[in-house]
Amino acid sequence: MSALSELGVELKQFWQLPHHNNPELAQKLQQVQAWQKDRIRQTHAELFSQPKNKPMAEYFLNHLYGGDTLNQIVSQLERIVPKARKLEKLAPTAALETGTLGVETAITSTKLDLKLAEWLLDNNKDVNADNMHEAYLAVDDEAARRQQIADLKQVCYRSDKYLNSFILQKAFKLAKKQAYKHNLQPLYDFIDSGFAAMKPLKSVASFIDPFCERELEIIKEVHSS
Repeated sequence: MSALSELGVELKQFWQLPHHNNPELAQKLQQVQAWQKDRIRQTHAELFSQPKNKPMAEYFLNHLYGGDTLNQIVSQLERIVPKARKLEKLAPTAALETGTLGVETAITSTKLDLKLAEWLLDNNKDVNADNMHEAYLAVDDEAARRQQIADLKQVCYRSDKYLNSFILQKAFKLAKKQAYKHNLQPLYDFIDSGFAAMKPLKSVASFIDPFCERELEIIKEVHSS
């Protein structure tokens, strides 16, 4: 199964998540994700504030983490994935695999936060630091959260490897015109936005390694308390 075929399965499963048909749960999920983004911004304020890191920080929060833009991205991708075999012939496989992994990581983030939102809603709890801590322990997704961080790192390192290949970059840029011609721009733009965010970085490791290290420390702290 190709990367795009696997992505198609993920997209269908995304629309089956319960918050799409439950306005109250959708609102709670939105609150959880807003809290998570604020927490991430505060935790990594020094890292995110460095000029060269700002594009990557925004890409993390607005693309890889999920949230407000994910529904739109998934909706766009769902329409074009069935005919996206054309893009597989146009763009490098490495670029497509990186992009689809990015979308899948964003969906995973939503799934994990959805569990927290469901618990908070079932227990009539507001979204705040104490209740989020309680929800994390009750849901007990420590292993899945660690995998989430590993997937984020993999997306970044794959993209970095791609950016360091002049041939792959050139091939991807040449595919743009055809991708747009065949109405495949949502997937192309999602991938391209990740590459653009990474370009200011001298090394992706300078951003993603300290980010992941601190996130793993927090996961450990939460589940050890």
